[in-house]
Amino acid sequence: MFRLSKILILLTLFLLFFNTSCNDEDRVPYVPVNLQLFLNSADYQDLKISGNWKYISGGSRGIIVFCVYPGEYMAFDRNCTYDPYNDSARIYVDETNMFAVCEHCGSKFNLYDGTVVSGDAPYSLVQYSTQVDNDVLYINNSY
Repeated sequence: MFRLSKILILLTLFLLFFNTSCNDEDRVPYVPVNLQLFLNSADYQDLKISGNWKYISGGSRGIIVFCVYPGEYMAFDRNCTYDPYNDSARIYVDETNMFAVCEHCGSKFNLYDGTVVSGDAPYSLVQYSTQVDNDVLYINNSY
């Protein structure tokens, strides 16, 4: 009896995991990211000010780097999580409201954590790891 209950529990856990995992086609394509931004260079000086942001190359459709406050940065892929293989599913920053917005579906995302604020996007933006060391901002997708 004990063995049967163990098997049922394992089977239940497997089915729960299987049903909640998403189809890879629904996700933003994985692209290796390993970047360094030199914050003292003229190109990135503005990123030392809270609330400022910049588009950079990399990731699936580009990356938004957002300064939460000097020394703390968020980096998000510009590919929307709704219909991510559509060429127009690109995120831009709405400077008026300070949201990241998809030009295809209109979904809005929070720039402080990438979560969906409104719209059809099923997932938060893909977030990259950030670290600052000696005025160099490292961005990568190692977690």
